[in-house]
Amino acid sequence: MNTIMIFLVIVLVSAIVLFALVSQNPRGKQRRGGRGGGYRGGSGHHQPAPSLTRDQIATRWVTIQGMAAQGGGNGLRNAIMEADKLLDHYMRSSGAAGDTMADRLRSSQNRLSDRNSVWRAHKLRNALAHEVGFDLVASQAREALADFERALKDLGGL
Repeated sequence: MNTIMIFLVIVLVSAIVLFALVSQNPRGKQRRGGRGGGYRGGSGHHQPAPSLTRDQIATRWVTIQGMAAQGGGNGLRNAIMEADKLLDHYMRSSGAAGDTMADRLRSSQNRLSDRNSVWRAHKLRNALAHEVGFDLVASQAREALADFERALKDLGGL
């Protein structure tokens, strides 16, 4: 029995050490898909996203509306997160300048009928993504979704 315990401890310690080695980033490079998302090349340019047709955007928007219609916190949360991603994807694919969503919103603000509402919707998304225990109010979520939809229409995506 002691031999089995020693073997299990050795295996467990080896797995922890292996995980720690694999998790390290010795070259100091940012990992893909890491916090902050998107491309951060530092050159002031972004990688264009593959473009979606208006029909594909409309289909995704219907899916987002379906998430919101499910009600409850998770449906609305997911809808806001997806709406923000869809708007960002559309802005990148249509050539909006900037490395971050905030940069792309700034560069597109003259094309938006209500730029403050889009900023508010994006800030709500950030709060959902980064604030522990953020309390989402249903009316606030629905307003943000309407703001994302308006922005997509203003920019020609919907």
